[in-house]
Amino acid sequence: MLVNHNITCREPILKTLENLTSEDLTKDLGIGKSSIRDILIHLMNAENYWISLLSNAKFEHLDPRDFTGISNIRTAWCEIENRTTDFIKNLQENELLHVKSVIWKKGTMSFTVGKALIHMATHETHHRGLIIGLIRKLGFEPPDVNML
Repeated sequence: MLVNHNITCREPILKTLENLTSEDLTKDLGIGKSSIRDILIHLMNAENYWISLLSNAKFEHLDPRDFTGISNIRTAWCEIENRTTDFIKNLQENELLHVKSVIWKKGTMSFTVGKALIHMATHETHHRGLIIGLIRKLGFEPPDVNML
């Protein structure tokens, strides 16, 4: 449900962001990952990372500098969304309890598939809030992206 809500929120946000100049989209606004574009690419990379990890697929990191505007961000994000929704719709309930492990700088971290999906969804919710605030900071009216 949370992943589906995140996907539903993306298009209204991207539609609003089409009103920004390229400079506003890439300007370091001092919050989060520096610019709105960089936050969007960070979200795409995070989702792509988690779904790749959970589905045992190869992860390919996206470079924010390769994205010049909302149009190519939208295209790339749709591809990631498709992988995500395919993974989730084919996921069996008992697979949510499967344990995965990763080695990060702080050592090995283990978690269930379900917990990783919740982390992925709440991570996007956090950054969506940042983007909404930055849209307001730039003088635009953000879309209503509440669940209810």
